[in-house]
This record gives sequence, structure tokens and C-alpha cells, in this order.
Amino acid sequence: MDLLTKSIIAVVVIVIIIALLYYLIVRFGITTQVSEAEAITLVTSDIKNAHPGAVINITNVSPSQYPGSWHIIMSVIYNATSPCPSFYAYSFDYPKFGFVYRVENNYTSDCIVYGFLNNTNYIIASYPVAIARVYSFQAAQKYIKNFGYSNVSASASFFANVSIFGKNYTNIWRVLYTSHRANYSEQFYITQVGGRLVANYSIPS
Repeated sequence: MDLLTKSIIAVVVIVIIIALLYYLIVRFGITTQVSEAEAITLVTSDIKNAHPGAVINITNVSPSQYPGSWHIIMSVIYNATSPCPSFYAYSFDYPKFGFVYRVENNYTSDCIVYGFLNNTNYIIASYPVAIARVYSFQAAQKYIKNFGYSNVSASASFFANVSIFGKNYTNIWRVLYTSHRANYSEQFYITQVGGRLVANYSIPS
């Protein structure tokens, strides 16, 4: 058997082995073992690489129903300081499905707070939802119109107890609008339950 024939046989054998391995991986989900910490690092890095500045919080990690994989649930906030942050809960089964995630919940996106409409018992449990809720108020719209959406920064703080103009409130979100183009900031105080506006006023920068 000459060298050329041996080379051809070797190439064919290698191709068959590679094809068999690929079939086993796709058909039976055979994957390389990764630790919990490695899985978290890899999926987090993938999101951050695709969306620099995203705020990521791992909320739960457990062995996946798919052997050798980890079920990872994370909250992800995009454009966290904009007047309309987007807030999601994602789940991964890594490495079974690689970096393909499932949207477990969409709390807010496109300036909409999902589940809020006409729900007076809606509980605003996170700052991006508080910020997005304030976007619908007339004073917020005016501030954005005056200084430009991309020039407005928003932040939110929660107060278990707060006094506003001499009146005491409990469980209140304060949302603050600022802009480098403005000489004043706009403050909004809303209830945690129902997102009702209880106070709004301007303060000099």
C-alpha cells in the first residue's frame, strides 16, 4: 500500500471520527464538563461582551436537568441610567445550549412596565421599574423634551420611611432626573405599591 493510499485512508478515518463525535454531541448532548463558577463566568462574559454596561445579577444557580450543565438564572438591566431602562430575567442551561438564553420575565422595556397597567396592587420591587414608571408622567416628558432623551440620566432610591413637605410616607421610590444641559434636576416620589405619584418638584443643580 503506497503512501498516498495510506494518507487517504487516514483522512477518511479522521473525518468519520469527527462526524461521529459531532453526532453524539448534537444527539445526546455530550458536552465538556464545566464547573459552576466557569459556567457563571462564561455566560456573564457573553452578555457583557454583547452589551457593554449591562448590569448583571446572578439570582440562582443549580444543576441543570441536562447532565453536565448548569441552570443559571440572572437579572439583566440594559441602559440602567436612562429614563427607560430595560430589565429582564434570563435563564441559561450551560453548556447544553451554549449562550442561548430563555427570557423568564420581561419587567420593563421600551418605556413600558409590563403587568402594571390598571393594576393598583402592582409592587415596584426594583429601581429600573421605578425609573420606567416615572417616564409616563408629564413632568418627566417635559424634562426629556427640553434636554433630549440621550442627555437625561435617571436614578432611583427606595425609602422605607421618608418625609416630604412635612408629610410622612412609607415605602416610597424617589426617582431623580438630571442632565448636563440643565441647571436643575427633577425629583419624583412614587408609591412602591401602585406607582402613584405623591410629589414632584424641581431642585437647582
